[in-house]
Amino acid sequence: MVSGIDKESDLRYHRSSMRELDDRAFLTKYDSEGMIFVLDRFVDQCKEAIGTGERFDFPGIDSIDQIIVCGMGGSAMAGEIARRFARVPLVVNRSYDLPVFIDRHTLLVAISYSGNTAETLSSLDQAIGRCTSILCISSGGKMGEISKAQGIPLLKIPSGYQPRAAMGHLALPLLVTLSRVGLLEDIGPWETLLQELDRVRARCTATVPIEENPAKRLARTLSGRIPLIYGTVDNTDLVAMRWKTQINENAKQPAFWNVFPELNHNEILALVRADLLANQYVLLLQNGYDLPENCNRVEIMMALFEKNKVPFTEVKAEGESELAQVLSQIYLGDYVSYYLALLNEVDPTPVALIGEFKQALAKREALLREKQ
Repeated sequence: MVSGIDKESDLRYHRSSMRELDDRAFLTKYDSEGMIFVLDRFVDQCKEAIGTGERFDFPGIDSIDQIIVCGMGGSAMAGEIARRFARVPLVVNRSYDLPVFIDRHTLLVAISYSGNTAETLSSLDQAIGRCTSILCISSGGKMGEISKAQGIPLLKIPSGYQPRAAMGHLALPLLVTLSRVGLLEDIGPWETLLQELDRVRARCTATVPIEENPAKRLARTLSGRIPLIYGTVDNTDLVAMRWKTQINENAKQPAFWNVFPELNHNEILALVRADLLANQYVLLLQNGYDLPENCNRVEIMMALFEKNKVPFTEVKAEGESELAQVLSQIYLGDYVSYYLALLNEVDPTPVALIGEFKQALAKREALLREKQ
């Protein structure tokens, strides 16, 4: 699952006599809201979410030749996963405005976990009257009210989660629904996915000691460093993005992502600047569905990393289906970001700065409305 930890990091790990991540008191000291229990329940969340999608009565749709998924943050990640397996072009829209190319053959999916995401509500408002096929996915909020008033199908999901911790509830009902209406490639049996997620949990849960726990070990390697997370286009790119955002939100730590082959045309030149990037650490995300051309690029980059003393680790996905490999690698990253938060001595659940930003934004928008 995780291989190629550089020798320097291994020495850092073995020199440390500290075993905080195996200390229950250490975990509970910083994880005051119990995110570890939410993480451990992710497999069960996915089972429930699949059932939600199977029970949802979505009206039959014809002549759909493109899908627009409107969402932000964790909600948008559901669209990224669907994009990976869609039979028709699927665009994830992270904007207040809709793309100009929507038409009557467009299925618009508006996803907001809270139902109150400003950008998504703006796009949804613009879609009413322009799109004949609309689906909303939310736990309620303003989106629930709009859906009811406009007669738009609402796939209602459970409330009470941090949006980033509700990926199963956001993504899997969408996948089930798109599959039922023929807009998704064959993604294999759901049981294959659930079995692989269960294996990740068995390896990464807090009771597994650091010597046997790949998520704890990788978090220890990344402690005090800036992760550069690299995937491949149209494959592990969405996983790289998810790892980056989870490290940002859970660990409150900078992280960046990019993709092959694009990074070989620009970012490669910056990676050898050890004087500027003393704390960089590269993660190479791989699975069994990479193009041979991109595999070649990754192998060449690893040789260049070794030559230029750039520390890196390969993170290889496991699973018997594409969906199992994608989601299990995402699940591993969620655990890594959780343990990294504890090593940073921060609570992984609260996102106070985002709340402060939203309050400031609401005040500015209120002032603008008064002036109009």
